[in-house]
Amino acid sequence: KQKKKQRRSSVTHLHMTWFTWYAQEPRIWQAAISKQQKSDAKQLVAFMKLFLDDGFRLNTQTPDYRYRVLHLGKRVEASVLAFLEEPKIASCGAGTILKHLRTLHRSGDLNDRIERHQRRLQADPVGDPAPGYTQDVLEIVS
Repeated sequence: KQKKKQRRSSVTHLHMTWFTWYAQEPRIWQAAISKQQKSDAKQLVAFMKLFLDDGFRLNTQTPDYRYRVLHLGKRVEASVLAFLEEPKIASCGAGTILKHLRTLHRSGDLNDRIERHQRRLQADPVGDPAPGYTQDVLEIVS
């Protein structure tokens, strides 16, 4: 009988990646971390945005900004996990979910959500404090 692989660290939940991206100082895109960590966080947040059906607005000047980021992160995390239940994916760690979302993206299963997100961006720009080059990074797969 094979043993399960032992975890090296605790699970990073999606809402914490979202919070780290938008509220931690220095911001991830400015932090002195590896390019791989920045890229993974950027992709994961981009995938998470696809699951915000009503879009979002974040204003860094509001006094409850960090609370709103955390609340929005938990809401989007619940949406992503509910979506992943359909193909029977039970993971909850950010890295594992990113791998599953990349696979679903390559297979074209996220095309409808990407189209909807792109239409929403054109109709009503999202109030996103992240730099423009991190905003619309997912393309439709044919």
